[in-house]
Amino acid sequence: MSVADAGIRVEGGLRRWLRPALTAAAVLVLLGAGVFSRFEDVTAGVRPTYLARDPVLRRAPLRFYRAAQPHALVWFFGNDVGFWGAQQRLAKSLADAGLDVVGMDLRAWFAARPAEPPERRAAAFRAAMSDLLARASRELGDTLLPLVLAGHSSGAEEAVWLAAQEPPPRLAGVVAISPGSRGHLKMTASDLAFGEPTERGSFAVDSMLRAIPAGVRVSLVRGASDRLRSADSVLVPSRPGLHRVLVPLAGHSMRRLFIAGPMIVDAMDWTIGR
Repeated sequence: MSVADAGIRVEGGLRRWLRPALTAAAVLVLLGAGVFSRFEDVTAGVRPTYLARDPVLRRAPLRFYRAAQPHALVWFFGNDVGFWGAQQRLAKSLADAGLDVVGMDLRAWFAARPAEPPERRAAAFRAAMSDLLARASRELGDTLLPLVLAGHSSGAEEAVWLAAQEPPPRLAGVVAISPGSRGHLKMTASDLAFGEPTERGSFAVDSMLRAIPAGVRVSLVRGASDRLRSADSVLVPSRPGLHRVLVPLAGHSMRRLFIAGPMIVDAMDWTIGR
């Protein structure tokens, strides 16, 4: 057999092997797109799936996403730009996974507060969250379900702070997505620029993590390219048993949910022991 004939045979063999391999890869891509279609990165948000009857809840900056058969209630704090599109899509995905979700626009809530001393604002925030959480639990019929406090960026810092103060009834876990090393109970222009607050009333997130009761599970979700990732060198050691989830190909905003979405769902389930 000539060298040319051998080359033709090898080339033909490669073609016969590559064709089914490429076809299989294409099928897997299509299947993956179907399985995770609810995490697609679209520009629009998702409308709430439930309208509260309680007038206090209707006046508050809240969005409700109900699950058909919920196994937990997630109270999700939005970030410094509000409870925006990516968080709305995530909330709908969590509801599809069996979690009732109440999304709170913290930016709107803080904007409605007058200028006041940090101590008064902290007391008002604790009281308001206690009241709204209780009302939402009754509204949704979730008074016996485990509770998860969650949030993104500044919202994650507020979730950790609240869990460390007076843990709400049935608190099972905290899911902090992209937190920094410090937080405060307000939204400022420096938050948008990734500033770490140091003024009176601000707090170290690692100190709050230490103060959360030992029985509460804490999950830290971080994008691999998050510019605040260095905060984890302080946050992770502060909490024995902390569950850290590193999301590949994700930055700080976590707006692309194709990969991050399922991983956040898993983090939520981990905090309630599922």
